[in-house]
Amino acid sequence: QVTTRCPKHNGEKFTIKKSMTESPDRDSCSARLSGGWWFKTCNEANLNGRKFTQKSTIRALGITWHIKDIYDSYFYTYDKVEMKIRDYDYGFCTGALKFKDT
Repeated sequence: QVTTRCPKHNGEKFTIKKSMTESPDRDSCSARLSGGWWFKTCNEANLNGRKFTQKSTIRALGITWHIKDIYDSYFYTYDKVEMKIRDYDYGFCTGALKFKDT
């Protein structure tokens, strides 16, 4: 269960393209996108997307993470990610969001 900055995915089941779960994701995101995820709406987040070696116009197939209230984050793809699993009450993401100047 995803419980960080993507609340739309909270409570969703992990699904993959060839889903063996009793109920695949509502929007069939796992069939259209690469990798498995806790899908609810397709373009909010997918850390299991493809790592592109060159710029791609098919952003949704890449590694994505929409940041709430930052519209431009819909157009970002990432070349690497790190996902950490912690206890529910750990207090993760309680600090201010920081950006690196480019």
